[in-house]
Amino acid sequence: MLGFFRTPKNVLSVELRPRCPNCKKEFMLNLKTYLPGKSHACYACGTVAAFDAALAEKLQKQIKDLEMTIQEVLESLEREN
Repeated sequence: MLGFFRTPKNVLSVELRPRCPNCKKEFMLNLKTYLPGKSHACYACGTVAAFDAALAEKLQKQIKDLEMTIQEVLESLEREN
């Protein structure tokens, strides 16, 4: 489930609420922390889930592209005012 994103200058926060594969409890995961080679431990049961390196790299590139696009839009709006 996709959370929300805020775009104050130079900051993008996109959070997911995945469920633990073991206990099924939801937890918050900021996509900026979804990095190749990293993992996340469930706060409820301690199950550790490793992040898929290829998917994490692709996701980080898309986040960077989105940040650049948002920055361009914000700069365009500022120029108009």
